[in-house]
Amino acid sequence: MSRRRATATALLGLALAGCGGSIRVTAPLGRSIAAAPTRPAPVAPTRAPVGDPPAERGGTIPAGAQAAEDSVSRAGVANSPQLALRRYALAYVNWHASGLEEREHQLVAMSIGAAKQTAEQTAAARSGVAALIASHVANSGQVVAIAPGEGPDAGQWVIVTEEHTTGTGGYAGLPPAPHLTLAQVSHLDGGWVVSAWNPAS
Repeated sequence: MSRRRATATALLGLALAGCGGSIRVTAPLGRSIAAAPTRPAPVAPTRAPVGDPPAERGGTIPAGAQAAEDSVSRAGVANSPQLALRRYALAYVNWHASGLEEREHQLVAMSIGAAKQTAEQTAAARSGVAALIASHVANSGQVVAIAPGEGPDAGQWVIVTEEHTTGTGGYAGLPPAPHLTLAQVSHLDGGWVVSAWNPAS
């Protein structure tokens, strides 16, 4: 095993070990932030929809929608998969609650496909942002490791970040923690761009 792979494996193990044990709540940008335990609200069961909507049968989308999904700003295109992932990760983990909408639009411009759709949906939802602004929540972080998946995970990338969330109230005093993200990149004419971004912890 090469030294680089051994280091990446050790960091991934650290990230996975560090992700358990604390209660986490979902915050904007799809990440989890440790917070004081809360009692979950009861959820009424609902019936699952039957079948696909007619416009989506066959897995096709209109050409205009596909073109919009595949558009990316020049800043989002990089010379290597690692550089595209590093740029996206740094934009994703470094934010302040008052600038989340702007950060989501930046992520939309830096990605295509599923990653772009997720950022667009998060920007539109704006869920929980007012509470984060009131608590002056901010997140800062750095990339610890980027490694390609192997075997059945070939084509995926694993990104480990070390992040620190600060704020007041329930967000005060949170320790820095590692986070794990699974991602994909696509090659365009000008280079590489993030096409899927799935935080795992």
